[in-house]
Amino acid sequence: MPRKNPRRGPGTELFTALLAACCLASCGDTPPGEQVVVYVSVDEHVAKPILQEFEDRTGIDVLMVGDTEAKKTTGLVERLRAERDHPVADVFWSSEAMQTIDLAEDGVLARCEQPELVDWPESWRDSNWRWFGFSPRPRVIAYNPDRTPAGDVPATWEAATAPRWKQQIVLADPRFGTTGGHLGVMATLWPERYGEFLRGLQSNEARLLPGGNAAVVDAIVHGEAGIGFTDADDVRAAQRRGLPVAMVYPWHEQGVAGGGTFMMPNTVAIVSGGPNPAAGEQLLMALLSDETARALAASVSGNVPLQPGVASEFPELRVEEPLEIDLTEAAAGRASAIERAMSILRSGSGSP
Repeated sequence: MPRKNPRRGPGTELFTALLAACCLASCGDTPPGEQVVVYVSVDEHVAKPILQEFEDRTGIDVLMVGDTEAKKTTGLVERLRAERDHPVADVFWSSEAMQTIDLAEDGVLARCEQPELVDWPESWRDSNWRWFGFSPRPRVIAYNPDRTPAGDVPATWEAATAPRWKQQIVLADPRFGTTGGHLGVMATLWPERYGEFLRGLQSNEARLLPGGNAAVVDAIVHGEAGIGFTDADDVRAAQRRGLPVAMVYPWHEQGVAGGGTFMMPNTVAIVSGGPNPAAGEQLLMALLSDETARALAASVSGNVPLQPGVASEFPELRVEEPLEIDLTEAAAGRASAIERAMSILRSGSGSP
């Protein structure tokens, strides 16, 4: 399977200057009383300061609509589909990529072929310019360092199927959020090994938790599990609260260049037929700017900047060997990957 390199940055100095110029030029032309409606599945405490800064700088009123932790992303995706004939939102800012890709394929999202985005790397955008990935978060294995030595934590995802982890694994319900997208990635990478991986988790009685990735981290902190599959931002949030949790960046293909850690990007897209298309494109451009990448990297979320210049300011966020994966191909396999996981894991685990 051909792979694309997600490490290619968008960032030449010219691109950065053009992006800033575009935002500033359009800001000056903002009509009084203009607004933009954005559906956001990113945690509110992370997204709100960025949207507030945009509002303060442009004078555009930002109406932000979120969802619950357990159903976020999926709930908003369902809402966007239900509203497709009479759109309410102008912009969709998602904390994951696969369901955004599904919306694009369903005709819910519009092209945004701004000339300033010509250098945005192909592996982090739609070939038809309907969505753009930015500021990804690594998928990690979390553990409690007070209970589990770092050297014992699986260095690969498949190593979690070893008998040593029986009744010790938790992961979020894959029907919502980033876990399902990650399973789609695994099914794409391992067409012959994916079922074996799931059966290994089943044998170890891996548990699906209804509360999302944050619930996975809570289970680790409170000793209810030994390891958990989650996102790096949930681990970082717990660490900032002084809780005993750490993480490793597991390989998908150990020792293979481009076979390392999966990075789930944020995505942003324009909703087709939204009521405020000009303001929507302005917000999209702002979210893809260096300033937003810097703000997300500095936030509790600790998102990894794609722009090389910004990334150099946050060496602690560097992922040594990111996974190379075609996000569109993984999105196409997501639904069947989730269906297989639910069938196998629920048949042999203690999940509700």
